[in-house]
This record gives sequence, structure tokens and C-alpha cells, in this order.
Amino acid sequence: MFHRHIFCLAVLLVTSVSAFSQNLKIGYANLELVLAYMPETKAMNETLKTFEKQLTEKLKIKERYMEAKFAEYSAAVETNPNDPQRAAMESELTKLQSEVQAFGGKAQEDLVIKRQELLQPIINKVDNALSAIQKEQGYDYILNTVDGNGVSIVLKGPDEHDLTKALMTKLGIQLPSGQ
Repeated sequence: MFHRHIFCLAVLLVTSVSAFSQNLKIGYANLELVLAYMPETKAMNETLKTFEKQLTEKLKIKERYMEAKFAEYSAAVETNPNDPQRAAMESELTKLQSEVQAFGGKAQEDLVIKRQELLQPIINKVDNALSAIQKEQGYDYILNTVDGNGVSIVLKGPDEHDLTKALMTKLGIQLPSGQ
């Protein structure tokens, strides 16, 4: 009797899983390729380059100022090793070095934040287009073919479920010939 219940439960489980999987429609798209051809991504990259150059220039100005102060300190110590201002100059150099390092770290953080701010509208646009395709074509899931490091997630799949071209068309992007 017990084995009969287990057998019935197993049959029920197998039939419900296979019935569920038969109704599931899964598509995939290469979002990395789509993003690479979006004009918004190219504009974002140009904006980031400009922003990075501005930060780098500010950092170089701070570094040059610190180097000038170090040259003054070296000259003062060389001419008068017992200069009474030596301790104050060393303290100022230490403070300047800390400020330069802090600015460099903050500049990196600002660059990451700026990238996220610029990328979010692009991601929203792609997400809206994917949602429209999902609704229009009846997909339950749409997967990205690669992760953020370029590693393939979807290794094989039916070509009719590759939504990369449909997504690019929905976004108004011309796919170069040969792609």
C-alpha cells in the first residue's frame, strides 16, 4: 500500500513537471552586443572619458603642488638641516600626501557613481524593450547569453529563440552585416 502511494506520487510529479516544462517559453539575447551598438552607450563612454580627464587633471594639479612643496622642503633642509620650520613643513607634506591619496580614492568612487548614473537610463531602455518583446512574443523568460565578464551562459539554443536581433530592432539599432 505504501509503495503504491509513492508510485502514484512519483507519476503525478513527473507528469506535472513535464506538463509545466512543455508550456515554458524561454528566449535569449546577447545584451553585451546590444549595449555595444547602442548610441547611448557610446555617448556614455565619451562622457565618462571627459569626466575621468577632469578628475585626472585635478589630481595632477594637487600632485604638482605637493611636489613643489617637497622641493621647497628639500631645498630648505639642504641649506639649513636645523631649520626651525622643518617639522611644520614635514607635517604639511604629510597632510598634502594624505589629501592627494584621499582625492584619488574619491575620484575613483565618483567615476563609478557617474558610470552607474549614466548607465541606469540605458539599462531601463533595454529592459523596457525586453518587456515589450516578452509580452508580444509570449516568452516566460529571457536570458542573457553572456555574463558581465563575457562568459557564455546560454551555450546552445534554438535560433528562433535568439532575441538579439529583435531587441536591436525594437531599440532602433542597425546590426552590422555579418553579425
